[in-house]
Amino acid sequence: MAVDETVAYAIATWVRFNEDVTDVLLRALSGAFALVAASDGELSRSEADGFVEMLRGKTDVFAGLDFEALESTFRDLADALIANPEDGRQRAFDCIARVAGDPVRSELVRSAAAIAVAADGRLRAAENATLQEISKALGLANAG
Repeated sequence: MAVDETVAYAIATWVRFNEDVTDVLLRALSGAFALVAASDGELSRSEADGFVEMLRGKTDVFAGLDFEALESTFRDLADALIANPEDGRQRAFDCIARVAGDPVRSELVRSAAAIAVAADGRLRAAENATLQEISKALGLANAG
């Protein structure tokens, strides 16, 4: 994919994300997970599957969620982060910042990011550093 096509793809993905995922918590969860999952420059299927399974396990919080649509949006979001990392990181952190100050939502977001760190069974410094950045953005001390 050429540079102009890559940037256009990233922009289109963010527009679709903004239109399709309107819930503040889901946006923060997706942003945090995608940040961690894409922090090492690759996204494994086990990382994405771990995120989706975590959401499915929280049916009391996410009742009525269309998991297939969220998974598709998440995968596009992660691709956009890889295609345009600087813009993608800023947008993802903006989504995360919207739940800072709410201890329950902040912990859910941090937990989703922690699942992303552990999902592929390998601890990478870049993923752990991103988890710490997310925890800091959420105002959670010594999390991770």
